[in-house]
Amino acid sequence: MGKEIAAFDYEEERKKFKWDIPEDYNFVDVIRRWTDDRTKLMAITEHPDGKVEKAGYWEVWDSAMRFGNVLRDSGIQKGDRVLVILPRGTDVYTVSTGIWAIGGVVVPGTIMLRRADIEYRILDAGVKALITSDSTVADEVDAIKGRISIGNLFFSGQREGWRDFRQEVNSASSTLTLEKIKKSDPLAVNYTSGTTGAPKGVLHTHSLMYCFDRLNRYYWWDTQPDELCWATTEPGWAKWYWAPFGAILNAGATNFHYSGRFEPEKWFELLAKWRINRACMTPTELRAMATIDDANRRYDLNDLKVILTAGEPCTPCIIRFFDEKFGVSVREGYGQTETCVIACNLPGMEIKQGSMGRFIPGVEGAIVNPETGERVPVGERGMIAVAKDHPMLFKGYHNKPEKTAECFVGNWYLTGDLAMMDEAGYIWFDSRADDVCISSGYRIGPFEVESAVDSHEAVLECAMIPSPDPIRGEIVKVFVVLQEGHEPSEQLIKDIQQHVKRITAPYKYPREIEFVKELPKTISGKIKRKELRTREFERKRDVIEKLKEKGLWLRLD
Repeated sequence: MGKEIAAFDYEEERKKFKWDIPEDYNFVDVIRRWTDDRTKLMAITEHPDGKVEKAGYWEVWDSAMRFGNVLRDSGIQKGDRVLVILPRGTDVYTVSTGIWAIGGVVVPGTIMLRRADIEYRILDAGVKALITSDSTVADEVDAIKGRISIGNLFFSGQREGWRDFRQEVNSASSTLTLEKIKKSDPLAVNYTSGTTGAPKGVLHTHSLMYCFDRLNRYYWWDTQPDELCWATTEPGWAKWYWAPFGAILNAGATNFHYSGRFEPEKWFELLAKWRINRACMTPTELRAMATIDDANRRYDLNDLKVILTAGEPCTPCIIRFFDEKFGVSVREGYGQTETCVIACNLPGMEIKQGSMGRFIPGVEGAIVNPETGERVPVGERGMIAVAKDHPMLFKGYHNKPEKTAECFVGNWYLTGDLAMMDEAGYIWFDSRADDVCISSGYRIGPFEVESAVDSHEAVLECAMIPSPDPIRGEIVKVFVVLQEGHEPSEQLIKDIQQHVKRITAPYKYPREIEFVKELPKTISGKIKRKELRTREFERKRDVIEKLKEKGLWLRLD
């Protein structure tokens, strides 16, 4: 159980749980209730140069009301979409709260997005305003101005053709008439990757934040108002809603952020320096940190109560390392952009290394046959599913009703993740049922990668698959058929990789490229990715066996 004090009686919690979401629930009211205490910090951000920013709940609220007035005076109304591409720090809290205060809808985007990604989101979501502080992102937007129609562009500072976000917020009134919001009003459209087609906009309403409070904050995180918490995610991802918003602001606790790049030593240094109480990190980060064998002799983590992790399977070596070195539990949680936390290890619950835990109280879930929707027997592989009327579920994919319908069978929402359940109710992840790659917590679909690779002048066609990797869990691998007149080479691999990084978010680039003469296809011409995956699995059999010996391989063979 590590250093945590709280412990839940799992069966008792399941029995007594009831859903009762107030009709007039909205997340803005949750934030406002913490503003009376002017000493309460909402966010602390440290930058690589050593500069530290601190912002109280009341300060963020004041700036958010000002930004709400700026937006409303610019013609932004209830239900309008606003694309927010900001890094970790205070601004993202100010901007999001200001948008919600007038009934707007946040469309989050990572600062790694490039022009094709940005243009797609603007057009698909019908974005009415865009806010960024990243010069590269602003350059990408400037490059597509002729193809988009968006009247309000805000930049954190002076920039030609853009409105100065800080100047306008500082000069606006802090008195704002809040829009009347209900639990069914839209909150955000988060884009997520799939096997086929472009990214899908996942629509959630304000009720999502209530569900985060009941499930993520209370059961999984157990966050307390006086704690300093660090979730290493960044604002472009749904996990930002899971943690900094859902598990930390809901509790009135303080968020810590570091704006620099990941380094295992730096992460230990920051945990010790800031005396972090609760941390949420990806298994990829934790695996890298677990390679520092003398970390417990160099870093004092006595204030760290627990480490939460999600986004990809957590391997047993991580759990053993932090328990043996620091006496800290690593508790895994599982869910998707379309949901809250579905399953997790609750405080006090036995942790079975390699399992994501049990279905969380308040969630009716099952392992089902994805074709029939029937529950599969204990110990057999099936798909993780949630009752289709669950209040935490997304309200559909924006502009894609056919894709929404594909997620439901009978009385179940299908996650697309295969797993098995043991006799004690613990869930053991197997694999994705589709071709999506989960790499370092990033969800990467074949369509996005293949479209970028195919646009290289030397490429005739290609196919992407996830390939096993000891650190990242999986990496993007692409099989490439070249155009006539081009020959395979290491230089061409580098050229293709750089090409992909230029036109789409860099995390999508193929870390491995294999040149082939042809791709396996069905009679109708569809690429047989499953055949490529099987071939890759066999090719890396020796690597997988070594990973199994170290407790790093979690797929169910």
